Amino acid sequence: MNLERGITRRIWVVVLLACVIIPAGCGRRTSADYIPSEQRCREALVAALEAWKRGEPPGRIEGTPAVQVGDTLRHPGQTLESYELLGELPSDQGRQFAVRVVLSNPDAEEKINFILIGIDPIWVFRQEEYDMVTHWEHKMPAAGQTKDVSATKK
Repeated sequence: MNLERGITRRIWVVVLLACVIIPAGCGRRTSADYIPSEQRCREALVAALEAWKRGEPPGRIEGTPAVQVGDTLRHPGQTLESYELLGELPSDQGRQFAVRVVLSNPDAEEKINFILIGIDPIWVFRQEEYDMVTHWEHKMPAAGQTKDVSATKK
């Protein structure tokens, strides 16, 4: 009888510990864990825009935290002359900022919304590109620019 009481007590201890540990997360993350602070987002967005202004292609910008620019919607050869951060917009997808850009070659002035997510790196996407990625779409290559992958599989 005493042995049964000891086993029952151990089972209850294990159950109670499980009830405490499992709700605590055990490594479970929520989307809020991947949304950086407003200040970090502003810094990352400025780093991305300054790199574009210097003529650098989209990609990784080293720093703390690193910034990863995913922007395949840029027109080849078009350069960023200047930009103005218009402010943060409400979003349930990450932090979203509106930016007015002045471009050349060809000349244009646009308002672009950027979504920023992640902690390190912080990813910077145009809203349109983020929407394509989250809906499993992608920019289609122009006619005649497709790569023949069958030639590389020999």
